[in-house]
Amino acid sequence: MFLINISTQILSRGFLIPHKRIVFNYLVAMMAIFLLSGISLYIFIIESLDRQFDRELLTFAEAAAPSLSTLKNEGRQSLEREISWRRLFATQQYSLEWYDSQGRLLAEVGPDLTSAPLFKYTSPAELKSRIPVLHQQDGVQTATISVYADDTEDGELILEGYIRASESTEEMEAVIKHLRLGLEMGGATAIILSCISSVYLTTETLKPIRKGVQRLRRTTSDISHQVRTPLFRISIATDILLSQTSKAQIGQLKKLNAIDRAVEQIKQLLEELLFLVRTDTATNLNELRVNTVSASEIMQSLHEKFEPIAKAKGIELQTRRSRNIWLKGDRDKLNRLLSDLLDNAIKYTESGGEVFFGIERLSNKVAIVVKDTGIGISQEHLPLVFQDFWRSDEAKIKDPNSFGLGLPIASAIARQHRGKITVESTRGVGSRFVVYLPLAKAPRSNSQSS
Repeated sequence: MFLINISTQILSRGFLIPHKRIVFNYLVAMMAIFLLSGISLYIFIIESLDRQFDRELLTFAEAAAPSLSTLKNEGRQSLEREISWRRLFATQQYSLEWYDSQGRLLAEVGPDLTSAPLFKYTSPAELKSRIPVLHQQDGVQTATISVYADDTEDGELILEGYIRASESTEEMEAVIKHLRLGLEMGGATAIILSCISSVYLTTETLKPIRKGVQRLRRTTSDISHQVRTPLFRISIATDILLSQTSKAQIGQLKKLNAIDRAVEQIKQLLEELLFLVRTDTATNLNELRVNTVSASEIMQSLHEKFEPIAKAKGIELQTRRSRNIWLKGDRDKLNRLLSDLLDNAIKYTESGGEVFFGIERLSNKVAIVVKDTGIGISQEHLPLVFQDFWRSDEAKIKDPNSFGLGLPIASAIARQHRGKITVESTRGVGSRFVVYLPLAKAPRSNSQSS
């Protein structure tokens, strides 16, 4: 029993993730890494190119600053003389503009890259602050600086004018375009390689896990047979002793009855643990006896089973069925799932209460609702209801012989069928469990007849 209990803890919910989900999660993680890395690299390179452009233009404008006073004194013919910075015009990518302190154009050299007036994108006050003004628009990057001269008499700086250096961004845009193309191709190649490697690595990683699960299932099955044998012997011995013990031996009868009840509880616990282990370790529908099952038929059989039990407790069982709703899965396990929910609803509802059992067709799935007016569950305990062996204090008082495995088994069956169970509950008011299962197509014979 101890080993079986350990097995259920090892095979906790979510341990055996289906193959496709592992590959998908791996791809999502890798794509996120590639995307963030690519964006970071792209932003870093773009900012570096922008800073390089700005430095070049500022250097160009500052190199031309001494020529402003010469231009004002000697006129445009002074620009015809060979000066060091003029070689930059050989590429026909740069242009220079000289302005006086009022913003009037004095001269320009190079291609006509921008025809905007000096103060269109900046104010005189901003330029007089002696901070270079950088601007980019319509494929042209500009850098504007103010030029000052020393007043020898007062020792103050006098604004002589402004210089604006311009450069076409076509070359940088071409570089950015190639960079973006390279990052896209590199990212696509990396994702394709990640797809291939993720499938291979996932397959290799799951091999030892699957072997371990198969070994665990065999071990669990062997243990169950080994435990059943002594339990069977104890049960037979107890029955014999009970048949041979007279009513006068009341003390002996009580002890034997206690042993008999304990044996039956161990048998029930053993069966529930084995069922839970097998359900948890069956990771896909191929391991189930899959058929197209009528939800209405399952609900009808469950209604017939639990209605007498509910009436005996004075509880009204309301069942709302719907025809032509089909599920794909193991009929016995789906029946076990809903039986556990109905059994709990009736068990924890007092006489005079109500239990509702209904079904609703959604877009591509089915919602089966089990609602009661029972003892309910407090809000802080709702996240614990599907944990193995967990039971609230009220539930322990109401049914001390239960083991707390009904809801974990129901949740495991739902996940095994690609579904889930949600719960809403208020203490002292009641609970509402909703089982969501994939909707299946109706069998041909049924669809044709309908």
